[in-house]
Amino acid sequence: MYWRGRLNGEISENVTMKIRDELYRHLQRLPYSYHVNAKTGDLIQRCTSDVDQIRRFLASQISELVYALALSLIAGVILFSIHAPLAWLSIISLPIIFAFAYIFFIKMQKAFKESDESEGEMSAVIQENLSGTRVVKAFNRESYELDKFEKKNAKFRDLTYRLIHLLGMYWGISDLICLLQILLVVVSGIIMAKDGSITVGNYFVFVSYVSMILWPVRNVGRILSDMGKVGVSIDRLKEILNHPLEDIDNGLTPVIHGSIVFDHVYFKYEDGEEDVLKDVSFKVKKGETIAIMGPTGSGKSSLVHLLTRLHGYREGSITIDGIELKEIKRSHLRKHVGIVLQEPFLFSKTISANIALAIPHAKEEEIERAAKIASVHQVITEFDRGYQTMVGEKGVTLSGGQKQRIAIARTIINNSPILIFDDSLS
Repeated sequence: MYWRGRLNGEISENVTMKIRDELYRHLQRLPYSYHVNAKTGDLIQRCTSDVDQIRRFLASQISELVYALALSLIAGVILFSIHAPLAWLSIISLPIIFAFAYIFFIKMQKAFKESDESEGEMSAVIQENLSGTRVVKAFNRESYELDKFEKKNAKFRDLTYRLIHLLGMYWGISDLICLLQILLVVVSGIIMAKDGSITVGNYFVFVSYVSMILWPVRNVGRILSDMGKVGVSIDRLKEILNHPLEDIDNGLTPVIHGSIVFDHVYFKYEDGEEDVLKDVSFKVKKGETIAIMGPTGSGKSSLVHLLTRLHGYREGSITIDGIELKEIKRSHLRKHVGIVLQEPFLFSKTISANIALAIPHAKEEEIERAAKIASVHQVITEFDRGYQTMVGEKGVTLSGGQKQRIAIARTIINNSPILIFDDSLS
């Protein structure tokens, strides 16, 4: 038992660790458009609950399945060696149990998929609400958000009840089949012992061993139900893993100076019907500073995203220093095109680590220089721990303007030849 438990534990933990690593690695390499359309809460649920479902199955159910089948096989061989007619009678219900277990497996798989997806929806609501707490409170929407969560929670509860109901039905019906089978063996054995076709001793052996066939086979149904759950979890993980990765490693790596040319560029989003950018043409010389003006929704941010190849244009040409943008390696391009987004995001790290995000080994002088250029150095030095102040959940809460300036410092420290501010100045 010790070695069995240890082996199960080692296998399950090592396999799930590799699955988590591969999932996270894959998520990091998926294109930007995938993350825009995906629900963060659902992705978290897939990477945690679905992976844990696989871990639990590997930790116990595979060895239980082998044990159940081996025990039933050994008991069956012994019974057939004693008295074949009564042995056949002892396993007459096995086809019924297996058929019922298979039907249960199909129904359980469908029910678990609905329950799992419902849990993902509930997780997405929680994640969205916690991320937008400030907006929720500012607009007095606590009651609305609570009502929305309660509906998702009630749906998840009802679907989980259905799972429990199916499981209860299986246990009840399979127990009845097994008990009727045992009763049949007991009555038939008594009749055969009375006729002298089987000894009393062999009769008691049959009564003892028939349970060693029926109950393990009955438990196979439970294992099959867990296998159905695992199948759903694997399918949900495969939806992530089968999505094509973004190619960031292939392409040219030219020296970038900063001359940009847009020549009759057209662009629309994958789920869009009309072009966001239509016949856009302009030139930016090296060292030149320009401003692109336009109303909300005119495509200014989309244009910025094209320059870092977060999206691809469908017509026209974009060149940097005379080289077509699509031919430049994405990782090389993003290293040389610095961008400060509209909504700055800071990680739960120190201010210093946030500024030096792209250059982890940046010197303290370089970090402070970038902060001074971004006009945030004075603010940082006023904190008790200065640049070592934690940002986020366990640290100081920064204002919107302070976040923007730290994000600007984070971009400046890269010394990128092309610097883009996407409506990020305040």
